[in-house]
Amino acid sequence: MNLSFWEKELLVEKFDVTILGAGITGISTAISLVEKNPGIRVCVVERSGFSLGASTKNAGFSCFGSPTEILKDIQKMGEGQTYDIIKMRWDGLQMLKKRVNLTQMKYNDCGGYEIFMKNDPNFDEVKEKLGWINTFVGDITKHENTYKTGRNSTLAAFHKEYIFNSLEGCLQPVLMMQQLHHTAQALGVKLISNANVSHIDQVNKDLVLDSGDLIPYHILCICTNGFTGRLLPEIKVVPARNQVLMTKPLSNIPFSGCYHFDKGYYYFRNYENRILLGGARNFDPESESTDQFGLTENIQQVLLQFLDKIYPGAHNHVDSWWSGILGVGEEKTPIVQWISDHIICGVRLGGMGVAIGSYLGENLANEILFRSGRKE
Repeated sequence: MNLSFWEKELLVEKFDVTILGAGITGISTAISLVEKNPGIRVCVVERSGFSLGASTKNAGFSCFGSPTEILKDIQKMGEGQTYDIIKMRWDGLQMLKKRVNLTQMKYNDCGGYEIFMKNDPNFDEVKEKLGWINTFVGDITKHENTYKTGRNSTLAAFHKEYIFNSLEGCLQPVLMMQQLHHTAQALGVKLISNANVSHIDQVNKDLVLDSGDLIPYHILCICTNGFTGRLLPEIKVVPARNQVLMTKPLSNIPFSGCYHFDKGYYYFRNYENRILLGGARNFDPESESTDQFGLTENIQQVLLQFLDKIYPGAHNHVDSWWSGILGVGEEKTPIVQWISDHIICGVRLGGMGVAIGSYLGENLANEILFRSGRKE
């Protein structure tokens, strides 16, 4: 970094809370802190011009769990933990939609679809249990029939029926983050961008930048999700890269809404007459367990083959590729943990940052205010 005198003055300014990571969790934490305690002084430090991980690189799905994912999670974690995670996601989405104007982030109540391959026995199992799933999830959504089956008449390569969730939606993630940043700054939150932290000096309570410059902290909140291992290797967060493509505008795309396939490992939607498609990291989980951005030929080929199944010939019309880094782990419950008396982390969003980020930020704010004596 090539810092001026004025910029260095900002770095050494004393803040009550310093947040590392300006993604949806970090910015939501900052907003919740100031809303709950208007006198608190908050700074957010971000290593890029945007939030670098997944907040501006995700597919923009406003989802909280497909039926196959729910059944898989119950099998692995039990009903209680699965219920709690779905509720976190649902509550987080309601908070986000109250905090950010729906029009400003291009929110669309388009609904979500889970599709299956032809003759997939998983469909019959899910269909048989759909009544029970609706009762289970309905206690959270307050809707009797969150999920229902429907006739697939547009995607010929897939099962003749799908499962529809009318409560899902989609949004434009960069517009979402811009509005959250505007809200935070209007509340007086300071944002320091393009400041890459190489390590944390816990003895002197300083963030040490690559340039050697220091940012002192009083209470530090780490919201770096998939990149957490670089600073806190003891925290159980595994980075997961998701590769995504966007086609050029296409004519007569036969579907709208948000689509999930293979327990959510594949996802696609119609964005302004373009097809967005991403995922397939389960095809090569070892290589995709990385916090390095990039593209790999094997995942790209899998996605292109899948793209042609939903729109034949679309592989010839890809406009752009990119990747984002998620934070996952053996468990899906987010980690909220005090590392020391002055450091807390809120990470491992499990690929559901749009849904759970606002909830996690509220939780972190409550923890910080209680620990600092600013809240009963």
